[in-house]
Amino acid sequence: MKKIIIVLVIALMTSCASKTSFNTFYQDNQEDSDFSFGISSSLVASFLDDDDIEDIKPLLKKAKHVKILVFTENYDEKSVKFKKFIDKSQFDKLMRIKDNDDNIAFFTLEDQDKIKEMVLEISTGDELVLIGLKTNMTPEDLEGIIEKSS
Repeated sequence: MKKIIIVLVIALMTSCASKTSFNTFYQDNQEDSDFSFGISSSLVASFLDDDDIEDIKPLLKKAKHVKILVFTENYDEKSVKFKKFIDKSQFDKLMRIKDNDDNIAFFTLEDQDKIKEMVLEISTGDELVLIGLKTNMTPEDLEGIIEKSS
């Protein structure tokens, strides 16, 4: 009986220490955003040109939904809050691009050799845009998409 309780406690502690999804950040900050939007990835194609659809079609096939947050007021505060969220939730930074006041960062959250979430952070000096994508792809899938779009 003791062994069962110990195993349950360890399992509970492991699940509590698990990685946090972007959806948590989205829900906590949606009210403060100037614009927020959640949509099924299958509906994203209806908003894009035919040329754009071909470039991201493989990504959309592996995605479940997209969530977007835009902040213009309290931009700095939300940027700091997002950085704390990223650090706490164990997202990996794949790349960062800086150009004057414009910054773009791309983060992934992996679990069991699958990319479960991708988040794109775009800051322009007076605006913060966060795009979260729930996925179920392998790193090889992502590499193939990047190579194909290049």
